Amino acid sequence: MNRVRGALIGALILVCPRLASPDSPKPGLRVVHFAWAPPGANPALYEMNDPDDQHRMVLIGNVTSGHRYPVVVAMHGQPKRGEPPRSYAFGRTVIEVARGLVERGEVRPFVLALPVFRFQGTNWPGFDLVSFRDKLGALLAAEHLEASAYYVVGHSGAAGCGGDGMNRAHRIEPAAVGFFDTCLGAGWRDEVRALRKARIPTWMLHSVETAGFQPRQAEEYLATFDFGRAYAEAGLAPGACPDRLPEQALRQQPFRCASDKEGITRALVVDTGSGEQAHNALLPVALAYFLREYLPDATRDH
Repeated sequence: MNRVRGALIGALILVCPRLASPDSPKPGLRVVHFAWAPPGANPALYEMNDPDDQHRMVLIGNVTSGHRYPVVVAMHGQPKRGEPPRSYAFGRTVIEVARGLVERGEVRPFVLALPVFRFQGTNWPGFDLVSFRDKLGALLAAEHLEASAYYVVGHSGAAGCGGDGMNRAHRIEPAAVGFFDTCLGAGWRDEVRALRKARIPTWMLHSVETAGFQPRQAEEYLATFDFGRAYAEAGLAPGACPDRLPEQALRQQPFRCASDKEGITRALVVDTGSGEQAHNALLPVALAYFLREYLPDATRDH
């Protein structure tokens, strides 16, 4: 699984949720750290004795008690073996993008959930999104908040490279799902089909072929990969591009804009360059596109 290592741009382990220290929060940003492991999972893969290595629930914008807010669960890709969660770049990137959008009034205040795991050969080992959603519900209740809807997004090995992660996202009946340069293995393909069957809106934004597609590609992070080879198997066909596009241009290939017949599942192939840099560069572009699509600020004149 070296192909996705550089892509990071029952047993419950419970401690009291920890708010970020008074010196660390920025205006419009509050962080709740918490330890949790999926029921039945290997506790060593979710070891979180240090709060800096724990899952995070981030309240972005003017999130106030007594109200309901969208909750976005964002799942990172494959870390390096033995790497501690505190060093994962994914969370920093996602928080920066989300906070900027809310501050500029492009996206409404919302709750961002950032689960983590330690890699020892399998992505998201035994991870259960249903149990994780239940844990988030309890944390929200402690803050006197409720979820208005759940969304799931992920990057790289979050789907399609084995393990659980987003490969069973439909089980929590999310309002929408976003796959951002995820692997293209059977787990991704089957989950895309399951989401469509459940009529859950799904966006796929890819730039380079990371891993998972069979037959395996000779070059990793391949910018010239024809995504139609994967999208067609997931039930998509080339179609008209949407009126609103990502901030980066699309690649010139037949499936640059694709969807199923009903428009439940849609895909864009974005040109963020080549190599691993392109793979990491897609994350902020794709996340911003997804959040603007599903969490626009209703008070803003679009």
